[in-house]
This record gives sequence, C-alpha cells and structure tokens, in this order.
Amino acid sequence: MRILQLSTMMSYYGGEVHLASLAGGLLSRKHDVICVVRPGSDLADLLPQMGLEVRSLPLVDWYDPSSVARLARLVRSLEFDIIHTHLPRDYFLAAVATLGTGTVNVGTRHQLRPLSHAVLKRPFLSRFHEFIAVSEAVREGFLQANAVASEHVTVVHHGLENSPALSLKGGAAARLRLLVGVAAETPLVGFVGRLCPTKGIGTLVGAAALLKGWWPQLKLVLVGSEVPGTNYRALLEAEIRQKGLHDMISFAGYVDGADKVSSAFDIQVVPSVAEPFGLVTLEAMASAVPVVVSNSGGSPEIVRDGVEGFHFEPGDEVTLARKLDCLLDSAGLRQEMGQRGLQRVRESFSRDIMLDRTEEVYRRALGLAQPAGCQESA
Repeated sequence: MRILQLSTMMSYYGGEVHLASLAGGLLSRKHDVICVVRPGSDLADLLPQMGLEVRSLPLVDWYDPSSVARLARLVRSLEFDIIHTHLPRDYFLAAVATLGTGTVNVGTRHQLRPLSHAVLKRPFLSRFHEFIAVSEAVREGFLQANAVASEHVTVVHHGLENSPALSLKGGAAARLRLLVGVAAETPLVGFVGRLCPTKGIGTLVGAAALLKGWWPQLKLVLVGSEVPGTNYRALLEAEIRQKGLHDMISFAGYVDGADKVSSAFDIQVVPSVAEPFGLVTLEAMASAVPVVVSNSGGSPEIVRDGVEGFHFEPGDEVTLARKLDCLLDSAGLRQEMGQRGLQRVRESFSRDIMLDRTEEVYRRALGLAQPAGCQESA
C-alpha cells in the first residue's frame, strides 16, 4: 500500500511516538510510506533517521486554505491509497485534501476526552472510512458524540518492538541512578511523563509523604519536563519543600532514551487523572518492572490489578501509598509481577500485533479482502 502518515504536532509525545513506530513498522513490511510533518518539528528531525521519507509542509492550522491546498497538491501528485492522520485538527486537512481523489482517509483518536463541537465536525468526519482508537476507553469517549458509526471505530492498542534490551538493567538505568545520586541498593520509585496536573504527580507526592515514615531510605524520581509556558515544576518543588520531601524526591528532567530508564526503578507509578493509553506503562512492563496505575482511561486495559501491578482510584494517595508499601516490602512480589508484565507485553502488546491490526483496518477501508485466518479486532 502507498500510505501517507500526517501529523502537524511540533513536539514529541505519546501520539508522535506511536506514529514513528507505526510508520517504521509499515516501512519494514514493504509498504510505501511517506510522512508529512511541519518543518522544525521533532518528527521532522527523527523520522529521516529511521529511514522514512519525510515531506515538510507549513501546515499552519486546519482553517488555513493554503495549508489545505499544499496538502491536496501532494496527494494528487503522489496518488496515495491512504492518508492516516493522528490529530483532531488534521482530520479537516485530510478530508478536504482528498476531495476528488481515490485516496481513503483513516484517522487515529489518541484523546480520551469526548469529541468537541461534533455537529460542526460531522461533515468532514464523514470523509473518513475508518477510525482507530488507542484504547477501549478512548473509543467509548469518541462514540459519545455520535459523529461516527460504531462499526467504523476499531481499537488498536499501541505495541512495542520486542527487544530483550528493555528487560535488562542497562546503561540508561545506571545513568539515571547516577544522575539523581541513588545507589543501586536504594529502593527507587519512578514516574516518567510530562510534568502537568493531569498526570497526577501531586497524588504521588502525597503518597510519598505517607511513605517517608515507613521507608526513610526510599527515593522517588520524576523523569520528564514541564509543558512549555507553564510553571508547574516550580509549584511541585514548592509543595515538596513544604512537605519536607526535598531529600526524598528528585527531578531528572528530560532524559534521552526515557523509554529505557524504567529498568532503573523498583516500581513505576502512572498516577494520571485519565490516561488515554499509556506507552510509559508498556515500557515499564517491558523492563520487567511492576506498575501501579490509576484505574482510569486505558491503564486498566494494560495492567491487571494484582497481576502485573496494582490499581488505585485517581487522587487516592492513601491507597497508592499502601500499594507501594506492599511492593516495597516484597522483592519476590516485585519480581513476579515484573515478569508477568514482561510476558504480557510480548503476548498482547507487541508492535507486530499493532501492525497486523492496523493493516486490517487499512484493508477494510480500501475494501480489500482480509488474508485467510485474519481476525478482525473489536
């Protein structure tokens, strides 16, 4: 198939990680893949390093006629089978740019919140043959708007490329412990992600205050940078000082190779108020690290309570502290849950599974027969 992957995102978060993994996987399966991104974006720098062909277009916004015209000329000149878009604002660009062509639209929904202004968006959403939701929770939220028929919204979970390196205590993990000054024998709980209120970091800080009396040697490290233009890290630092946790909690900032630092942790926490899916959760499990997650959004679809880790209600710092205490108290339980998590990633969340199911969606959108033995996902 000849596939255009489109994203106007300038930064590099979960949705962009997914696009890069998907595009690279499709290329390895001998599809003809071209990625259209904005000049100066993180994707514009990364994707060529993966061997992907990239076209940079100054796609200013969905309502900019020149952006639509530029994309339409590219679509007509290269005759794609499919345009696959990954942001709500890009749906309009793709819908209009494909008018009068044989190119089929497929969109991925990465957002957990319901679709806004659905009445206004239905005309161009009708130009899409299929949608992919990254979790059941995302699918349910998307369908609430009644803008797309349920039979055209398929759940395809993110998948990780199988790599034994992820399950080893490798160089990235050692560098992280060195960066925050934590010895190998010191118990370490980690968080990886953007520093913003919706990630539930305040709940984790509250749980750490409770744990301090039980585990005086415990260290907590926050890996990630704040959203540009916010002052959230300073607010967190003030709260940490006020609670007397400045010796317990460290900020690692942005860490290159953050997908591999989970192996530095004894436990990883994903305390988000609502996580659409949770690539960082998969990355921790692929490192054989038990994960404690809030039971909202897509996280419970990945981590089974009491199997690969534990669940807690968003904002419930007391229960979070108790779950962490349980894991800190038993190296055997941590190892068992970590190994079960690693096995679950390999069996249910591999990149090959993601690619298989995405190709099924593409074939369905194009009206092509599915290969013998191919099972359609729910």
